[in-house]
Amino acid sequence: MLTGMLPAGRPPAVQLTGLALASHTSGDAGSTDMEVLARLCGHSPHQAAELLDRLTASLILTTWQHNQETDEVVWHLPQQHATARLDEHRSH
Repeated sequence: MLTGMLPAGRPPAVQLTGLALASHTSGDAGSTDMEVLARLCGHSPHQAAELLDRLTASLILTTWQHNQETDEVVWHLPQQHATARLDEHRSH
């Protein structure tokens, strides 16, 4: 799971964002509306974007982008994380 890939000691806001992303991730990518993500995390859309940047800088996410017209946020996991998620699902 995406949250299992967060190194120990991450701030609660980063952990919560990781959990919200995990609930909208399938395989190596995910998406949701920025307003939904911000609401789930208890942040403004601007703060949610900053947390996505932090997850990308930490290599938890490969990339993310926000479509201003549709308000959709799309992100991608590094390949090794996607493989780990698939293996986790197979073992259950």
